Amino acid sequence: MWWKYIVMIVIGVGAGMAISGAYVALIATMGVYTRLEAWARTGSRIIEMENIILLGTLTGNILTIYNVPVPLGWFGLLITGAFFGIFTGCLAAALEDTVKLFPILCRRLKLRKGLPYIIGAVGLGKTMGSLAQFFLFKDPM
Repeated sequence: MWWKYIVMIVIGVGAGMAISGAYVALIATMGVYTRLEAWARTGSRIIEMENIILLGTLTGNILTIYNVPVPLGWFGLLITGAFFGIFTGCLAAALEDTVKLFPILCRRLKLRKGLPYIIGAVGLGKTMGSLAQFFLFKDPM
C-alpha cells in the first residue's frame, strides 16, 4: 500500500519539474531573459541572473504547492504587485515579438489555407481545458 504513495509522489514531482522546466524554457525561448539582460545591461553577470530566475521559480513553486502564507502586509503587497507587473509586461512584450513570427512561419511552411482553423482549434482547446479544470477539478483536497 505504501508503495502506491511513493509512486504518486515520484510521478507528481517529476511532472511538476517537467512543467516548470518547460515554462522556464518557453519564457527563455521567447526572449524575455535576453530582453531583460539587454535592458539592464547585465550581460557580464548572466550566471547570477539565471540563478536568480531559477531561485524565484523554485520559491514560487514551493509557495504554491505547500500553500505557505507570506504575511507581508500592504507594503509587501505593493512590492510583489510591482514585480508581478514587471514580469507580466516583459512576458507580453516577448509574446508580441512571437506573434510577429506567425506570418513568417506561415510563408516558410507554405501554409496558405487552414490557419484560422488552427488558431480556432488552439483557442477552443485552451477554453475546454480551462473549463474542465474549473468545473471538474474544483477541490483537489
